[in-house]
Amino acid sequence: MMTTGPHGKPREEARERERRERSLEIGLEDSMAASDPVAAVQPAPAKEPDSVPLRIVKHDKSDIVELSDGSRWRVWPGDISTTLRWLPTTELRLSAMEDELCSHVLISTSDRSRTRVIDASRDWPVEKVRRSLRDS
Repeated sequence: MMTTGPHGKPREEARERERRERSLEIGLEDSMAASDPVAAVQPAPAKEPDSVPLRIVKHDKSDIVELSDGSRWRVWPGDISTTLRWLPTTELRLSAMEDELCSHVLISTSDRSRTRVIDASRDWPVEKVRRSLRDS
């Protein structure tokens, strides 16, 4: 017999819903609402105790950043101005997020500014980006 949660839904569905809601808590705050492809506008999470701050070591191409851990990320077009304001000394955190377009968010630990990113080897879906930027 399957154990159910509130309203007769299986606990598995409730856990999945909680996981999705938690990922949105790591999401975006008011400063990015204009170009936000997701409707989630949440405050920045508290600093994770075991996370090592990252820094930008290379920002040669305007939409690609390389971090101190060697990872490379493509910046959401509407957020490029944010990354251009970050200095090489700016400490960042990288958090996964669930979104149709963006897989992660880079968060400055000093001012909590954020930018949405995907792996640098991927490209943004052009039509969805145009639609999102046009509608904002």
